[in-house]
Amino acid sequence: MQKELYYLLAILVLFVSCERIYHPAIEKVEGQLIVDAKITNDPAKSLVHLSKTRSFYDVERPIEISGAKVELVQMGGVAGFAVQASERNTGYYTFNTAPQSGNRYYLRLTIGSDVYESLAVTMPPIPALTNFYTIDKVSKIYVADAQGNPKPFEKRGREIDVDLPVNESLSHYRFDVRSLLEWTWDSIPSAYSIYPTAYGWQSYFQHQNFNLAGPTGFNQVDQIKNHPLLLISYEVKDYLYTDTLASKGWILIIDQYGTSTESYEFHQQLNNQFAATGSLFDPVQTQVTGNILCKTDPTQIVYGYFDLNSYQQYRYYFNVFSPSVAPVIRQLYRFPDIPDYGFVKAVNKKPIVKPSWWEE
Repeated sequence: MQKELYYLLAILVLFVSCERIYHPAIEKVEGQLIVDAKITNDPAKSLVHLSKTRSFYDVERPIEISGAKVELVQMGGVAGFAVQASERNTGYYTFNTAPQSGNRYYLRLTIGSDVYESLAVTMPPIPALTNFYTIDKVSKIYVADAQGNPKPFEKRGREIDVDLPVNESLSHYRFDVRSLLEWTWDSIPSAYSIYPTAYGWQSYFQHQNFNLAGPTGFNQVDQIKNHPLLLISYEVKDYLYTDTLASKGWILIIDQYGTSTESYEFHQQLNNQFAATGSLFDPVQTQVTGNILCKTDPTQIVYGYFDLNSYQQYRYYFNVFSPSVAPVIRQLYRFPDIPDYGFVKAVNKKPIVKPSWWEE
C-alpha cells in the first residue's frame, strides 16, 4: 500500500512540474507605417498623423515620423494640383486649405526614399440632421463586483437620437460627441443663495468605439431613423463625485462627419476588432486593411486609412430630471471654445462671474 501511495505521489509531482507558462516566439516586426489621416472642410479639424510601429512586446508609444512631405493631390481639373501640409508638431501635419465637395483627391506621402499613395476619395457634401430628439431608455450595463466579475445592471436615462438624410451623394456618417456637465457649489448652502461659490464643468466622451450611421442591408431608404448618439442617466450622482455639487444641465457638442461607404466599412471593421472577445470567429488584424500603398515597395504593410470628411458641428443645451418630467432641450448657436473641465471660484466673498459660455 505504501508503495502504491509513493507511485501516486510521484505522478502528481510529475504533472505539477510539467506545468509551464508558454511564451510564443513572435518575430519582431517593427518600423511599419501608421497613417491616421482625416481631412475635412474645416482646416482646424484636418490632421495627418504619421508614425511607425514598434515590436509586439514593446510598451512604448509608436515612433513619430518627422520631416515627411505630405501632399493632398486633386484629380481632374488642374491635373496633379497638390497642396503641401506643414508639420505642426513632431509627426502631426496640417493643411491650410480645405478640399471642395464633389472633387476627388488622394494623399501622397514622401518619407525618405519611399513614396506612399492612397486611393482617390470623393469629398462628400456638408452633412445635416433632419431631426434631433430624446427618448426614455433602459439599457443594460456591466459593473465589476468585489471579485472582479461583471454583473449586469439596468440603467435608465434619456437617449439622444437623430434622424439623418440618405441620398446618392451622402449616405454614411460618423459622430464624435462631447457631453459637458455644468455644476455649481455653495460653501454655505442656502435656499436664499443668489450667487454660488463656484461654477464648474466636466466633459465626458464616447470612446468605446466609432459612432457610425448608415443604411442597413440592401434596403433603399431616404432616411436613417432613430440613430443613438449617447445616453444620459437620470441619476446626477452617476457623474458628480459629491452631493455638495448641484447639476445645472448639459452642453452637448456634436461633431458630425459625412463619410464614404468604404470609410464606413473600414471603421466598422475596427469596431468589430475592438469588440473581440477572444473567440475563434473574432476578426484578426490582417483582415482590417486600409487604402494606402507604398509605390516604391509594394511589399510594405501600411496601417491606416485616408479619409475625406465633410464636417458640421451642432450644440444643444440639455437638462434631464426624471422619467415623468419632460427634459429641457434647445439648440445653441454660439460656438466658443470650452476647456474639457475646470471651475471658477469666488474670492473674498465677492459675487462670482459665471463663464461667458455658460448655459442654463
